[in-house]
Amino acid sequence: MRFKLILSVKADRYGAVLPVSYQYELSSCIHRKLSDNMDLCGTWLSQNGFMPELSTRYRLFSLSNFYIPRIRVEEDRLYILARRVQLWMSFLPERGTEELVRQIFLGQTLLIGDRYSKVEFVVDDIVPMPEPEYRYTMEYLSLSPLVFFNVLENGIEYIGPDSPEYRDVMLNTILDKYHYFYRKEFPLDELRFEFDLLTPPKRKGIFIKRYTVDESKTIGYMYKFRLTLNPVLHKLIYNTGFGEKISLGFGCIEERR
Repeated sequence: MRFKLILSVKADRYGAVLPVSYQYELSSCIHRKLSDNMDLCGTWLSQNGFMPELSTRYRLFSLSNFYIPRIRVEEDRLYILARRVQLWMSFLPERGTEELVRQIFLGQTLLIGDRYSKVEFVVDDIVPMPEPEYRYTMEYLSLSPLVFFNVLENGIEYIGPDSPEYRDVMLNTILDKYHYFYRKEFPLDELRFEFDLLTPPKRKGIFIKRYTVDESKTIGYMYKFRLTLNPVLHKLIYNTGFGEKISLGFGCIEERR
């Protein structure tokens, strides 16, 4: 299930300037809201047949970047020149999800930023979005950077769509996620997979925990693409994110119409 959150910018207290790399701060704020309501979330997950876990590699939801109608960028700061912004959140569980999202987020304050600048938002409205008609072949666009990587002995190596391994890594990530959530392998006789770029990919380097001793940089790509998969897997990646590092605010996709 997908929801559009409409947020007003409350600039009186902190101003209206975000770090350009705000994805980690945004995802951390959302996770804190969920963690503060662990009893509600645990009941909701159990009702939908999932383990009540939030701190895992794979999560049951994904979120987009902010949609901000007017901005100005100066160095590593993003100036919000609009009174309202939008954010999309998707969840794989369906039973009781709208009630949970409204109870946790509607009317709540979200404070997002780093040590140099932050912005206070208030969630004014939550709008349920229509679910796509999942077909074998669908076209998507990325709402936040898509991240894939190879695991090496001494770390990870980010890869882009020009890598010969990109498609294999992509498929393995999808199948690993299915296995994690459903505790079984996806049937190979029902598997179809094709991936085609529809636009040139735009490389994005996003800082995580900027200006701290744990600072790192995540490399992802924004693009439009065509994907052939079993509809069950389409639903999985649409609602829980496509790729890696979803918990840090990456991998949100939208059907291209």
